[in-house]
Amino acid sequence: MEIQGQKQLLLQIEDYTEIVFRRKWYIIIPFVVSVIGVILALILIHPMYKSSTLILVEPQKVPEAYVKSTVTLGINERLNTLTQQVMSRTRLESIIKEFSLYGGEKEQSVSEEIIEGMRKHIQINVKGRDSFVISYEGSNPEIVMFVTNRLASLFIEDNLKVREQQAEGTTEFLDGQLQHYKLALEGQETQIRKFKEKYLGELPSQLEASLRTLDRMQLDLKANNETLMSLDDRKIMLEKQLAEVNSYSEVLSDIRPITGGGQETSGLSDPLNLRLAKLHAELSQLSSIYTDKYPDIMRLRNEIAMLEKQMEVERSSYKASNTASAPTRSQGIIQNPRQITLSTQLMELTSDIKNLKIKQNEITNNINLFQRRVENMPAREQQMTFLLRDYENTRTNYQNILNKKLDAQLAENLEKRQKGEQFRILDPANLPIKPFKPNPKRIVLMGIALGIGSGVGLVLLLEYIDASFRKPEDVYANVGVPVLVSIPRIESR
Repeated sequence: MEIQGQKQLLLQIEDYTEIVFRRKWYIIIPFVVSVIGVILALILIHPMYKSSTLILVEPQKVPEAYVKSTVTLGINERLNTLTQQVMSRTRLESIIKEFSLYGGEKEQSVSEEIIEGMRKHIQINVKGRDSFVISYEGSNPEIVMFVTNRLASLFIEDNLKVREQQAEGTTEFLDGQLQHYKLALEGQETQIRKFKEKYLGELPSQLEASLRTLDRMQLDLKANNETLMSLDDRKIMLEKQLAEVNSYSEVLSDIRPITGGGQETSGLSDPLNLRLAKLHAELSQLSSIYTDKYPDIMRLRNEIAMLEKQMEVERSSYKASNTASAPTRSQGIIQNPRQITLSTQLMELTSDIKNLKIKQNEITNNINLFQRRVENMPAREQQMTFLLRDYENTRTNYQNILNKKLDAQLAENLEKRQKGEQFRILDPANLPIKPFKPNPKRIVLMGIALGIGSGVGLVLLLEYIDASFRKPEDVYANVGVPVLVSIPRIESR
């Protein structure tokens, strides 16, 4: 069995070798063509050089705890925006004309195909969170390096411009909002001021003062009423005394021609003496019942003192009138000093009563006014609450916008002074020495693999198509009849 297997293996190797020798030109010709193609590719394909620069994203130099930046986009979002700007037709066209890329002249217009081809030769790759790489491919190594540096500078410049514009736009927007809230705040302040002026005295903050004023006016009204009642009682008493004096004067004027001068003195004193005796009697009666602080006792004592004083005045006046001429008559009635005094006191008392009544009306009107104010205070308080609530909301929004504007101004100054986040070239664009593509080793290996693979494939295809028998075993395997005689291959010159 082992001998047969080895024999069969040898036969297979011999078969393959026979096929290779028989079909050798089908293998050699594709291999040679592939080699020639590789050589032509190495000759005809222009070498492409690639230059790269590494750009580092530096954080802002001032801590964010002190100044918070208004640019909050991540590096990927910002690179997308910057890439759209740098890759725009205007920018790429200016670079192409500046370095005369792709065989273009500075005066000629650049076609869209060239612009699109340059876009394909530019690559931007983000590395981590704080760096990215800009690469450019071209046929001239020096120009590739210059273009890469130019692209890096455009990214750095545009980043500064974009950040500054965004900071300025934020400040401008917040300033507009601040002016809007300022006008609203001033309008609400004017409404509150007019409301306070219109309802002065009815404001909730004046409730305590109004109640104290109302209590004081009620006390004043009570005191005024007590004084008025006292004056009314005194007026009644004076009217009674004046009536008694007037009646006595009329009687005296009738009996004066008959009586002598000594009787006039006693006649003038009789009514006063009678009144004085009557007051003393009332005082003694009340003193036996009440204390000295009783109002009627105090009033009687005052009247007694005044009556005694009036009697002294009348005595002195009467003595002075005896030395002069006879008493004058007025309308047939003798006027004595007591009558004049009582009349004067009554007039003064009437005037005081009138003034007290006027004051009473004034106090009553003021009390009614303050009572209405106190009654209206709940409604005014509700209206004031609505005004103050809107005012406080507007003021809070205004203060928030103001704080944000100040922060935005700080961030804007930060960007203008280039103290914010910046792009810095960490590795400048290098001058490429070796071409980036084509890769000679890779092309040679690919050509050899392609030549050998195409030759082997062509041989296998031909063997599959060829139906002729090459060995007696092939006849027996296909027909099933053993071969008795076979003529070997005869080679001639």
